[in-house]
Amino acid sequence: MVISTVRFELSEPPLQEELSELTSRFESFMRQKIPNLLPQSEDKIFMVRAVNRSEHLIGGVLANCYWNGLEIDTLWVEDSERGKGLGSSLLSQAESFGIENGAVVSFLKTVEAKGFYEKLGYEVYGVLEDRPIGTVIYHMKKRLRQKP
Repeated sequence: MVISTVRFELSEPPLQEELSELTSRFESFMRQKIPNLLPQSEDKIFMVRAVNRSEHLIGGVLANCYWNGLEIDTLWVEDSERGKGLGSSLLSQAESFGIENGAVVSFLKTVEAKGFYEKLGYEVYGVLEDRPIGTVIYHMKKRLRQKP
């Protein structure tokens, strides 16, 4: 019988070399399981901004394309511009960029905009209660095109 000892270390925040080592080992594992998987370093982080005539930011979307998916991180529209189609247009622009860069599915999480995303073809695939306390986070997805 072999008894091993394990020491757990908490890094807050982690050092860059610690992040690099863990990421590298994870990517190596994933390439063994899915040989044609692009490295996570192939991420394409991008932003679509909407500005008015005064060059004032009135909306934007921050997203990332990786592993044949489009992850919508942040979508925001100024209160005075809501209900005018700006959010839908921003999301459409992000989805188009995703499709051009190989995305077959888009995914996101939202607390307050579930109905907005459902109108645009997204569906709930997971729910997380109490993060933050008293709220519900909806994890949503939308197929952008059929698998290659």
